[in-house]
Amino acid sequence: MLIKIKRTIESLFPKAERGFTLLEVVVSMAIFATGLLMMVPMIVTAQKGNVFANGTTKAAHYIQAKFEEIKNTHNFTSGSDTPEGMTRTWTTSDVNTYLKQITIVIVWLDKERHEHRDSTTTYESHN
Repeated sequence: MLIKIKRTIESLFPKAERGFTLLEVVVSMAIFATGLLMMVPMIVTAQKGNVFANGTTKAAHYIQAKFEEIKNTHNFTSGSDTPEGMTRTWTTSDVNTYLKQITIVIVWLDKERHEHRDSTTTYESHN
């Protein structure tokens, strides 16, 4: 029976004029849709990673900027401020007569209100 139907279709439509059957189209669309749905979690994870990387980059920038400011102004007093909603705190202490230790801690919250923290310590010689 199937061979007879196949021969009838072949006689009605030569090879050059044959297309996809409805079943082939539906199956391929189902496979394509499944692939797209599997990509959604990857996109969400990538977006969260980008937001975290952006926060980390800004934090590093603000830490470096404060180090440069302290180094250039020789103002070795401790303090804190809040650039772009991040809380930046710096402390300075004497290591010896000619050496200061400077520690900067920066804390920020991501969109999900998770706290992230970065800190760096450096030393500055002075007269």
